[in-house]
Amino acid sequence: MERNIVEILVILLRQYSGGVIQPDEFDPLTEDLMDLGYTRQEIESAFFWFYNRGEGNSKSLEVENIETESFRILHEVEKAALSTAAYGYLIELRHLGILSLVDLDRIIEKAVLLGGRNVSVEEIKSFVANTLMESEDAVQIPSHAYYLKIPSEKVQ
Repeated sequence: MERNIVEILVILLRQYSGGVIQPDEFDPLTEDLMDLGYTRQEIESAFFWFYNRGEGNSKSLEVENIETESFRILHEVEKAALSTAAYGYLIELRHLGILSLVDLDRIIEKAVLLGGRNVSVEEIKSFVANTLMESEDAVQIPSHAYYLKIPSEKVQ
């Protein structure tokens, strides 16, 4: 599920780089995403993250003066661990604002720890989803339990 949310976020940020989706675009966009095989819950969670991504994002581990257009050069070991397509995908996610520099480093470290094999884009998508969902600074996307709450606020 989390991986699908990341895929939806990439679609949204590619299409709406300005960060604004007009209210009259929600229903057609939701239908288009559902036609692609995503569930309503995944779409709503992605919309939630899309609109709240700027809140609570602490940049405490990042240097404030880093150029936003800069890119990271891989070490030879990192090059061996990541496929070219996987690294390109990470660069795109960084450029779209989905990943911080710290997140990017964590994901590359995970790829290296797999032991010298060429990590694919599909595996990177899983790493990205895990990184975004477990990050302390990340916007908390409502889980399944969020949608099961009854008026007493207790989860069934």
